[in-house]
Order: sequence, then structure tokens, then C-alpha cells
Amino acid sequence: MTEPGMHPATARLYRAAKDLKGVTGQSALARLLNVSPQVVKNWESRGISKPGALMVEDQLGVSAIWILNGNGDMLAPNPDSPSHKAADAPWSAQERQADYNVEAVERKRRVPLISWVKAGSWGAIEDQFHPGEADEWADAYDTRPGDNSFALRVTGDSMTNPIPGDRSFPEGTVIIVDPGRSADAGDFVIAKDVATQQATFKRLVSDGGRWYLKPLNPTYPTVEIDDPNVRVIGKVVEYQTRGKL
Repeated sequence: MTEPGMHPATARLYRAAKDLKGVTGQSALARLLNVSPQVVKNWESRGISKPGALMVEDQLGVSAIWILNGNGDMLAPNPDSPSHKAADAPWSAQERQADYNVEAVERKRRVPLISWVKAGSWGAIEDQFHPGEADEWADAYDTRPGDNSFALRVTGDSMTNPIPGDRSFPEGTVIIVDPGRSADAGDFVIAKDVATQQATFKRLVSDGGRWYLKPLNPTYPTVEIDDPNVRVIGKVVEYQTRGKL
């Protein structure tokens, strides 16, 4: 069942997913199509794009034209059939290739997004969930983090690089941390003060045999790791910035 006010094209997509695959719900549909739930949520209010409809046609065999405007049959025609190759076909192969400039990205792992008070300096970090119980999750697409991995959302601007084009982690960036991977100089890490249970996100650097936690924003100080209570607890293996068009 679709929600009131849902875009008609997305309502047809939900209908097709249910009829053909027995899939219902936003998260299940996202998994079926290998897209994020946020993409499906955007489709619900704005409608599915033409490249998105073509992607669905390729993956599910549902007619992109039927999804977009309700015309024709729900199932896409056989690509080798004469009718599909006809000159008056709604989209030529060349047009389809030109428009289909996106592809689905397969999620490799889902990790819990845990609480984080402040990344600008030192802040409390807390994992209050058992595996499978988190209220919020982050998806890893480019790496395959280990079983004990977690995600944090950056707050503050200590890791915002003022140099255009250089690596930067502005506020709102989601970082995925793998405690099972060792960190070397130059890696981005989460370090924790064992005594206070506070942590920070910085770059690990080495100079003359000494180790430091260095921010990307030069207005914040570089901190030497000279306290045995301070230790690196995880390497940042992936990050996802958020943006609005």
C-alpha cells in the first residue's frame, strides 16, 4: 500500500515491486534496487527520474514508460521483439544510452551510527546499541568494514579544510570507522582518552618519532599523543558528505 500524496510514478513502482517480487515498503524497495532509502524517499515526493525508470526497467523488467506516465503495459517488451525495435519506439537505443548515465551502487555493509557530542575538540562517544538494534544506520559502499565497525556524524569545523580541492570533512559528514584496521601516519582516525571516555576525529601524523593528532583546520591545535591513556581506537575507512542542490 502506498502513502497518500505519493507521486503517481512512484506509486506504480511500488505496485510493480509488490506484484512481481512481493516487495513492500521503502527499505525493502531500496534493497531490491540497490539504492539508498533516501533515493526512494525522494522518488516518493518528487517522482522517479527518467534514468531511474530506465534502471528499474533493466533490473525488474518493468516498462519505464509505464512507470513514468502509466501508458502501455506494466512489463517491458522483449528487447529483441519487432515492436521494441520499431522506429516509432518511445526511446531509441541511442537516446536510452545518452540518458542512462547513472548506475546503482551496491551496499557492502551497514554499520550503526552511534552518538557523538563534538568532533571539533574532544567529546563523549557512546555505543549504546547491540548489533542489529541501532536506531540509525550508515551504509558502506566503497569499503567492507569489519564486524565491530561504526559510523559517526562530524560536528564542528576542526576537520574542515580551508584549501579548495583538498580533502575535507565538513560538519554533517558521516565517517565509517573500523576498529579492526591498524592506522599509519597520514590516516584519519578516531582517538580516545580512556580515562574520560572522550574521543576526537583527526589525522594521525608522525614527526621525529613522535605522534600527533592533527586537524585539517589550522585554527585548531595539533595535539601530541604523549599520554598512555590516549590511544587510536579506529581507522576511518570511508566518508560520505551531505549536500543540497
